[in-house]
Amino acid sequence: MKNYSKEDFSYVVSSISGFTDQTSTELMMKALVGGTTSKVANVKLGIKGTQQIQILDNSPAFQSGACGWSASGTTTFSQISLSVCPERVNEALCPDALYSTYQSLLLTKGETEESVPFEMEIAELYVKKIQQRIEQKLWGATTGGGDCFDGFKSLIVTGATGVANSAGTAFSSSAAYGTDGNPITEVDKLINALDDNAQAIENLVVFMSYANYRLYVQALTKANFFQNYIGSSTVIGGEANAFAVHPNSTVKVYPTLGLNGSGKVVIGPADYFVVGFDALSDSERMDLWWSRDNDEIRIRANYNYGAAIVTFSGVNYFATNNVA
Repeated sequence: MKNYSKEDFSYVVSSISGFTDQTSTELMMKALVGGTTSKVANVKLGIKGTQQIQILDNSPAFQSGACGWSASGTTTFSQISLSVCPERVNEALCPDALYSTYQSLLLTKGETEESVPFEMEIAELYVKKIQQRIEQKLWGATTGGGDCFDGFKSLIVTGATGVANSAGTAFSSSAAYGTDGNPITEVDKLINALDDNAQAIENLVVFMSYANYRLYVQALTKANFFQNYIGSSTVIGGEANAFAVHPNSTVKVYPTLGLNGSGKVVIGPADYFVVGFDALSDSERMDLWWSRDNDEIRIRANYNYGAAIVTFSGVNYFATNNVA
């Protein structure tokens, strides 16, 4: 009786899936939307290249009540462009490089290494580094500097549509409340520079550098030792969890890495800070895998991000202190 069998003489070369196979998308989402601004702003997903964000507004004409019909008023559709820049991280880790270090004790037995020590820690560190990179670029990117979008620092400037100037002064730790340079007073100026209907919005937010935020919280402490304006948030080392509530208002004040090194402080509705990601794409993942061809662990992260603001002609929903 003849024994039938299927024979395959072709080579089968496959990569062994890394430990992030089940969490690659989760890690990428954490990297993209885990920063300060992305947690606060209006996040748009699925953005590729440049897309138009639709803005709706109307101007109703109020008439006295009477019989008849007199149509009036206008409804206006407008658009803002939201561009996202593609970026990636590629790294190769060679296990052989660890042979002369203490980490060689953590390597698997045998000559073929399909993993490296501290893989989870490496992935989590990449998450933090990508968060920092995106946070800095959402504020500091400029098309003149080679980026495909302008960050919030360039968009929210005196003279731009919908942006008021609060004629601010650099924060000072010694300035008393009510005088120029006092951090609380400087935020008061920003609020006062907004149009009245903008001040009525409940989700107004202020962004500033960590250095200014420390001075701001210290000013709050000096002004009233009996009131907790920061709730359960952390002033130092809180990263994306730090914020304070401005006294006698619903305005939330956030520090951001994107304004570090700058005295600029801005205010606006959280919904009008728009951040775009292509986070719905399968290509946006953080992968770690063993490359059989190269005998090394490879790390890949591809992602896109960008920023825009929503403005309305004739209405100042944003304000800046105009400090460099």
